[in-house]
Amino acid sequence: MYTPDMTKSSAHLYRQALEKLAEEPPTTKTALLRSLLPQIQLALRSGKTLKQVWQRLSEDGLDISCETFCRLIRRARAKPRPSAAPSGESVEAPVVSAQATECNGARDPFANLKRLEANTPGFNWRATPRRNAPARGTEESNDEVKR
Repeated sequence: MYTPDMTKSSAHLYRQALEKLAEEPPTTKTALLRSLLPQIQLALRSGKTLKQVWQRLSEDGLDISCETFCRLIRRARAKPRPSAAPSGESVEAPVVSAQATECNGARDPFANLKRLEANTPGFNWRATPRRNAPARGTEESNDEVKR
């Protein structure tokens, strides 16, 4: 039988399990470098090169090549992912309003395009096809000289 008290205690247990999971070290090298990215960027801002950072980490046991290290850092910088705060605080997910998730029948799928077309600066000529175009091959070329 379901009771609200069971849900509250279960939620507490699940939160504890997830907190323990978040405290464990990353299982992949990519995730490890992504978690170390703030410290790596701090070292780079202090004047060190990526190669110097890689050498120091490889001396301490990181087993990847310099090329792979540079590629992973470049990817991590280009596509930041949300992660836990370094101090161990949990990061709350944004609250989505009911209005944002509601789908009503009056929604115009081309509203963005119409707005962009209305706001374009300058003269915009929209060519339309000729309605009374002759059949293909019946027009005479303008380059030919009639004799």
